[in-house]
Amino acid sequence: MNILRQHIGYKALLPRQKPSKNSRREQLIEIIKHANQTTPFYKKKFDTFLKNEPEFSEEEFFYAFSHLPIAEKDDLKTRNSDFMSDHLKDKPDLLQDMDDLSALQMLKTMAIKKDFMTTLSTGGTSGTPTYRWLDYDDAQIFAHSFLDSFKRNGWKTGESFVVFYPLKSYFTDTYAQHSKTLHNLLGFTMVPFETITKDKVIELLDTLRKTNATLLVIFPCVLQRIAEIMHAEDISPFENLPCINVSGEFFMDCSKHFIQTLFPDSDIQSTYGAVEFGEIAHQSGLSSLDYDVFDDYVYVEQGPKSSILVTALHQKAFPLIRYKIEDMGRIKTKDNGKQKIESLEGKNTDYLVGADDYIYFTSFFNHLINEINKETDNTIIHFMLRHDKNFMQINCVLLDQEKQEPIAHAILETMKKAFSNYERIEVNFPPHFEHDYTRKFKIIGEGDGLTEVVGGYHRKAS
Repeated sequence: MNILRQHIGYKALLPRQKPSKNSRREQLIEIIKHANQTTPFYKKKFDTFLKNEPEFSEEEFFYAFSHLPIAEKDDLKTRNSDFMSDHLKDKPDLLQDMDDLSALQMLKTMAIKKDFMTTLSTGGTSGTPTYRWLDYDDAQIFAHSFLDSFKRNGWKTGESFVVFYPLKSYFTDTYAQHSKTLHNLLGFTMVPFETITKDKVIELLDTLRKTNATLLVIFPCVLQRIAEIMHAEDISPFENLPCINVSGEFFMDCSKHFIQTLFPDSDIQSTYGAVEFGEIAHQSGLSSLDYDVFDDYVYVEQGPKSSILVTALHQKAFPLIRYKIEDMGRIKTKDNGKQKIESLEGKNTDYLVGADDYIYFTSFFNHLINEINKETDNTIIHFMLRHDKNFMQINCVLLDQEKQEPIAHAILETMKKAFSNYERIEVNFPPHFEHDYTRKFKIIGEGDGLTEVVGGYHRKAS
């Protein structure tokens, strides 16, 4: 079966393009010229830059590039169709009638005709998502960015893998309908869920066994809840699963340590990405704060307020040049051109202002919980902070409920000093966190923290 997938499934459905031999500068010029000619949002916007570019030294080129206009999510929201290049004109919408297609018809459209477009919703910070559109070529780039992150996690082409995602996000319902075909050709099995129950956890674990999966792809908060249910229901730790790939949220050390006890053989690694691009970077070494950028796919820059600017190097149906992702991270470029994102925190709007007027991101609280866990035998297994005006609520899930008092004391001792600007700080110990998995889980959130929707939903072409 592995040979079938490697030589027929992946070569037919997901053929790999040869890496570009062009320099980073040449790749940027190529995508800028393309967008300037074919994409309404960018047309004529780069005329002056392109006219002067041949005279630039290398240093002058990247300096001039760093002063080109920035595109933001609000631009996608208000001018979405203007980002669609001429490549998408008159293409049929792949998923518009997907429910009525057989597996053979679906494969024919994707692998033989290769003439389609489709869409994905982005995460919506305000609760309202924006959209990006793909044709065959951009869909290939999107898919391969995920496969490359899996490989960095230890997975090999042809091995079985299971994806456990919320229903309808990233076409989960469509993939589940064609599960047998996709498993035979790609080793891919989708297990969609609406709620996470004991029965759903057992279904997932059984699927991992039956498919001989070497990789599980999942959101951190979902994996956390699965581990909590396994622990509460005395479900034995799941062994012989080599790889788990998580993305989409800040992954606290206390959660990873607890999850590892239920998946003892799994190498749990984090990938950083965005629906607008696919995967952008993968965990560097053992640190879940530092990431190696996928240089073959994107060029990244430091944006305003520690945001990250991303340019897709090969995305032509829906080009994005210097697109601002509002995540906190430091961009480092090595002498050889390789890039890293260090101290990746998540949303640069998810923080607290302390009494000293400094801003405190998730890593501060990650460190605080780590220090408390050293003294309490890793009793804290999950953490969440909610705030509203002058009130702060700290929530911890514990393995040992008898340690509530010393843990609350240790948390408040630090928090009341650092955040004396808050009138009231309380610590709660729920058995687990109730969560709407169609929304992104935030370690630090204002109000209920549920404003941002999970991306990956399909919208029919208008």
